[in-house]
Amino acid sequence: MRYALLTAFSVFLLSACKQDKKETTTSTSTETTEKQPIASLTKSAGRIGDTLAVHLSEAVSGVSVSIDGAATTGFRQQKDTLRIKANTPKTGWHQLIISGLDAKKTAFADTLSFEAYSDIKPADVDYTVLQTYPHEKSSFTQGLEFYKGDLYEGTGQNGQSKLMKVDLKTGKAMQSRPLDAQHFGEGITIVNDKIYQLTWTSGVCFQYTMDFTPVTSFNYHTQGWGLTHKDTTLIMSDGSNKLYFLTPTFRKTAEIAVYDDKGPVVNLNELEYVNGYVYANIWQTNRIARIDLNTGKVVGYLDITKTIPPTINATEDVLNGIAYQPQERLFYITGKNWPTLFKVRVSAPGIPASVAGL
Repeated sequence: MRYALLTAFSVFLLSACKQDKKETTTSTSTETTEKQPIASLTKSAGRIGDTLAVHLSEAVSGVSVSIDGAATTGFRQQKDTLRIKANTPKTGWHQLIISGLDAKKTAFADTLSFEAYSDIKPADVDYTVLQTYPHEKSSFTQGLEFYKGDLYEGTGQNGQSKLMKVDLKTGKAMQSRPLDAQHFGEGITIVNDKIYQLTWTSGVCFQYTMDFTPVTSFNYHTQGWGLTHKDTTLIMSDGSNKLYFLTPTFRKTAEIAVYDDKGPVVNLNELEYVNGYVYANIWQTNRIARIDLNTGKVVGYLDITKTIPPTINATEDVLNGIAYQPQERLFYITGKNWPTLFKVRVSAPGIPASVAGL
């Protein structure tokens, strides 16, 4: 009896094992592998207007192409390659969708990304120094701006950061408000009689009345570098190649990526907006980039190396102050701990005044 029970139990186990194996095998065989994309870019970066080469891993038909969601006819198919014109209005990363029928007449759609550099070689921007003014050498300049004829300056360094109204002729502060020591002051701008002052890593922008009375503060989730405005839209940099567009209550509404013909232009620092263009100091260089806000393209560079005072070590006390005086149509330029503020006329041979932004 015991032998019969053992035999029956063994048969049951063997049957169960076979059933498990069968179920496992069936489950594995019914699994579907993820279909590999058919389309792939041979090169993911190039200038606006360049031709992108897209490799096709199998024969396809009925191909259509869209860039940033808009269908384009600017492509041609050559055997296993698609050649697509990268006609985009703006620099930066763009979405490319290739769709059609594969070799088995099954619909496919592959999403790719490409990076568009500027198709413009930046012009060398000329300038003439018209006058010099004293600048407080202890000021680690982070922001500089004229408002209703008066000059305002924001400075940095923990424990030394200030907001100031400056006497242009003497370089001395006529009015000053320090930041708490935990804050490293950055760019400033003034909109509708309200002063905005960024901080570097605190993630806080302070707003003041014109007599430097604090009104409120706003938070942001990136570093704060430069600040300017177009009408009532704030424009902020964070040290990358991006410019962010913000409401007066610091709600982000848009952003643009800045490129020249060689690639992304990073370390955008102190900013000044003039007639459709942003002028940006590029940190740790002696250059100011002129940026077309509609496209993100750098259309010119102003190099002030020849003007830097010989007593300044420009690799440490870098260029970082640019203000436009609209009544004079002139720029005022200085740097961190520089003893001089330069009044300059900017020009660019071969560039119309409308393009120069003046």
